[in-house]
Amino acid sequence: MEVLDWTADALERVDRTAFFSRFNTGEAVPYFYEPFLEAFDPSLRKDLGVWYTPTEVVQAMVARVDNALKQDLGISEGLAAENVVVLDPCCGTGAYLAAVLRRIAANLDGQGLGALAGARVKAAATERVFGFEIMPAPFVVAHLQVGLTLQELDAPLADDGEQAGVFLTNALTGWEPHTNKPLPFPELEKERDRAKRVKQDKPVLVILGNPPYNGFAGLAVDEERALSNAYRSTRRVRRPEGQGLNDLYVRFFRMAERRIAEKTGQGVVCFISNYSWLDGLSFTGMRERFLEAFDAIRIDCLNGDVRKGGKTPDGEPDGSVFTVKGESVGIQVGTAI
Repeated sequence: MEVLDWTADALERVDRTAFFSRFNTGEAVPYFYEPFLEAFDPSLRKDLGVWYTPTEVVQAMVARVDNALKQDLGISEGLAAENVVVLDPCCGTGAYLAAVLRRIAANLDGQGLGALAGARVKAAATERVFGFEIMPAPFVVAHLQVGLTLQELDAPLADDGEQAGVFLTNALTGWEPHTNKPLPFPELEKERDRAKRVKQDKPVLVILGNPPYNGFAGLAVDEERALSNAYRSTRRVRRPEGQGLNDLYVRFFRMAERRIAEKTGQGVVCFISNYSWLDGLSFTGMRERFLEAFDAIRIDCLNGDVRKGGKTPDGEPDGSVFTVKGESVGIQVGTAI
């Protein structure tokens, strides 16, 4: 109780206006959640591949998706189109969801919709822009960040329990109908059912985000572990070698590829990942599969791999957008979007 009293006293001294003004810009999240998890449970952070994505990267990816919808799929409103269902399957603290909602608002503002824009932004947040997160703490922060973003966009959620489409669930399971074991709490049962409806019923057109990285993903249910099997055989190229397909991010790529290419039949996948799959011998089947499944593949190689030493056009070291070795902890194996 004494610790709780100290905590309450500390929170009472917080300048809430100043805090939330910075939180609304997204500044508070990277300085709150990621360092907190590093201090509280560093092994969990490593096991689940938790890294905060820089705002500039998020905005660039959302802009790329919006342009792809307009130019490649002929959807003139881009992300603002009411038939575009968006999913961040590993939404963390909600950075991509907030950026998507801001992009939707900007697109609608460009159409001169005025007061009608707010209603459409809120409808997007509750009906077609979804986030999945497996860890409770970032799940809560994601709800908070989306709620604050909607307030910023003059599209606040109602006080009667209206919720954004952010769900506490494992994004790698539950995509096919099967019998679920009952859960001990009705609230969790309801949460699982809502997430299941998104997975099995919604025509997801966009999947984007920053999937977790973990070289050896460890134990998982059979449904999740089997995801990478599609990349373990080849037809026209050499068979995969090594253990690279065991990386957790590969399962997210397969989940997204299957959802877009095999179920919806069209759409956009935009992930940021390490770039081992671009040339690694473990990923020959993965590359072959992508070439067969997608009409267009665009890759921005950001270098940043401390083992390869990529260079800028001027010949200077091209560091990772996430970190520099010897400084803050982060992704150090290079990135590709």
